[in-house]
Order: sequence, then C-alpha cells, then structure tokens
Amino acid sequence: MPTGNRVSETVAGVTTKYLVDTINPTGYAQVVDELVNGSVTRTYAYGLQRISQNQLISSTWTPSFYGYDGHGNVRFLTNLNSSVTDSYKYDAFGNLIASTGSTPNNYLFSGEQFDPALSLYQMRARWYRETTGRFMSRDPLEGVLCCGLSWNPYIYVKDNPVNAIDPTGRAELLEMAKTLEELEAKKIALGIITRRVQYQACVAAFMAIAPISGLTDFVDMIKGICAAIWSAGY
Repeated sequence: MPTGNRVSETVAGVTTKYLVDTINPTGYAQVVDELVNGSVTRTYAYGLQRISQNQLISSTWTPSFYGYDGHGNVRFLTNLNSSVTDSYKYDAFGNLIASTGSTPNNYLFSGEQFDPALSLYQMRARWYRETTGRFMSRDPLEGVLCCGLSWNPYIYVKDNPVNAIDPTGRAELLEMAKTLEELEAKKIALGIITRRVQYQACVAAFMAIAPISGLTDFVDMIKGICAAIWSAGY
C-alpha cells in the first residue's frame, strides 16, 4: 500500500526536496528538513507534535514555535521571546477563516502540511481539499457494513471533522481514541520509570545487607538478580 510520503515538489522552476522521518514520536511520517539546490532552507523539531520550525528568512535563521488547540490545529506561532507572531482560525473542515501575521508556515489545519501551490492538504496517502471537505482520490480501504458513510470513497472523516482527524489519509481517528493512545504511551513510560526505581531499590536493599551477610563478593550476582526482576516486569 502506498505511503504517500512526498519527497520533492517543483513550483515555478524551483525544486524543494523533503527529508521525511518515518520513525518519530508523533507516530506518523514527518518532514524534518526542506532543501533547495542542495541546501537546507527549513528544518523542523518534533515531540508528540511538531514543536518548531527554523527557516531562512532574508538569509537569517528564524525559529517559530507552534501552538495547538485540542483538535491539533495550529492556532498560533511564537518567536524566541514567546511573543505571538501569527494566529489562525478555521471552520470545522479546515477552511482558514481568519489569520494574522506574515511568517511563512505551511502547517495549519489538524497540524498537517498545506500546499499553497495546489491549495490542498497533504494527508500522506491522499490529498485533502478543505473547501469541499473531500479527498481528491479514492479511499484505499473498503467501507464496512456497519457504517454507511464509510462507503463514500472521498468523504473526510465520515463528515465528522469536529471529533475526528485523518492523519494517514486512510481512516478517521476519533479524538477519544487519540487521547487513549497518548495515555497508553504515557502509561508505558511511567511503567518503565517505576520499574527502574524498583530495580534501584532492589540493588540498594541487597547492598545494605551484603556487609552483614558477608556477600560483598557477590555484588554482580545481586545486580543480576535485580536486573532479571526488572526485565520480568515485577
């Protein structure tokens, strides 16, 4: 199945190449660098979302930081002084209804990449036109019997853009499911931290009784036992 990851674009004779990272904390393929004539002109940093962009403006590297709403839409940009330089407002399907500022920025509705040359959003497997609320190509996945709207091959998130997103261009993701995924990731991270603390406590406990028991020669063995307990998840 095609991923839809765009690697280059030519507009008015200028070719921009995109360096795409398919393994990052967002869980989706993301552009990390943009290059023109072999030189990096814009770069991005990521956490669970896109954190910032740093781009050449009048030969000066100019960073901007993204601010999001609960739907994942980019609502504002800030500079290094934490001052808001740009702001954005959208309707439910992503039409930009108001904006301020002039910082070049292509990441807007749902945090996805807008192509001003095409007036389309790049949703990886497919392109999305916010003015019609439809994808430009057929859904690569078949509909399901339970949901009539799923059989429309061009529809965007079953006409439910307030509560759902489609970052892959293949299937809608409800906000609740997105939240649960993020909570699960945090739970796993917390579990790893908890187990590490338990491991350290285990080692400390054995080390405390080692001099009393005459086991000082078995420190490595004790650490090995604690490591086995940590690996088992107890």
